[in-house]
Amino acid sequence: MRMASCTTIDTLRGRLRRNNVPLGQQPEAGASKGTASGTMCRCTQASHVSRGVIRVRRALALALVLVVLGSCAACTTNSARSPTTTLSTTTTTPSTRPPHGDVPYGPGGAWRLVFSDHFTGTGLDAANWSTCYHWGCTNGGNNELEWYRASQVAVHDGTVSLTVVPKRTNGKTYVSGLLSSYGKFSFRYGYAQIVAKLPRGRGLWSAFWTEPESGAWPPEIDIMENWAQSDSVSLYVHYNASNQFDSSTVYLPTASSAFHSYGVDWEPGSVTWYVDGFLWAHFAVSITQPEYLIADLAVNGTFPPNSSVQFPRSLVIRSIEVWQHPSRISAQTTH
Repeated sequence: MRMASCTTIDTLRGRLRRNNVPLGQQPEAGASKGTASGTMCRCTQASHVSRGVIRVRRALALALVLVVLGSCAACTTNSARSPTTTLSTTTTTPSTRPPHGDVPYGPGGAWRLVFSDHFTGTGLDAANWSTCYHWGCTNGGNNELEWYRASQVAVHDGTVSLTVVPKRTNGKTYVSGLLSSYGKFSFRYGYAQIVAKLPRGRGLWSAFWTEPESGAWPPEIDIMENWAQSDSVSLYVHYNASNQFDSSTVYLPTASSAFHSYGVDWEPGSVTWYVDGFLWAHFAVSITQPEYLIADLAVNGTFPPNSSVQFPRSLVIRSIEVWQHPSRISAQTTH
């Protein structure tokens, strides 16, 4: 395993300038869990199992240095490129402020809201979501211990909770909740954002990610991924037939006690990650096919929950939204 090393603020500023991403600014628009035979691909922290039956080793970006009222260096890793082409960004410490209004909480520019669910009322909007994968209700190729059931998805008080409890079902040890927009909404380019509070406990595995509507894999964009025994929240981008990937990690000790926003600006030739409105990572990656949304709370079979985990545990989501530039809204948006 190769770990990223954090650099000084001055070095990071130099890298940003060399990559034409000025510090404190967003890249310009347009700048330069997979499914395979019924299984998806999702990386585990310890075994480095890529999302699906294909197992690969990948670098896991771990270390961030947070200095309160100062600055913070975020380290990114890259599975295929040399370190000289890896871009690290520098931000201030993420806050717990929720997004406001129907605008992305991060990138500027002209946007139009094309998908929004604030989970009002008392029931899940079936026009937006299914509560299982389109091939079934578990990920058989990823050593997960949960079976997804609609009963574990509850809308209340302007949120939706995906809740896991021990219950043996269809050969699995736990039942949990999942949201999938497959066949209901997909998009090609735009800004996808979740506002969520993550559960805490060994073996719990929260994620918000995209998969190709075509069923092919890769590509995949993991907008938020967290192993709940850790204070780190990660971004992964899988691409190319050989499953190359880029990743970045942010240390966020309040991820389980406060709501935070996690978003990705997916443009032709690039993917840019924002946490609480701050630009955290930017990768020159080309993903061109329409993708749909998934949010889920899985249970890791490699490091399963122990006796210290008190159930039930929930991934609580306040909103999921997607914006596109007005010039790019097209039939690719299938909602």
